[in-house]
Amino acid sequence: MAALDVYALLTASEAARYAGVTRSAVGKWRERGHLPIATDACGREIRDDHGRPRYRLLDVAKAEHATAKAARRAA
Repeated sequence: MAALDVYALLTASEAARYAGVTRSAVGKWRERGHLPIATDACGREIRDDHGRPRYRLLDVAKAEHATAKAARRAA
């Protein structure tokens, strides 16, 4: 089995597929501060050639966990 790269860079669509949510949910996570845009060693945001943000797999997993936990508490 291949090792999982928790630092892999994902698009919003890939992040949504990984977390089992919509692309809109990923955007809301970012807006609410749950999901940071990935940064390079100098602290600059990592974006593609079209300016779209990239997210680290580890951060997506953390955001999904935090929001799912909050949803369970609210239910």
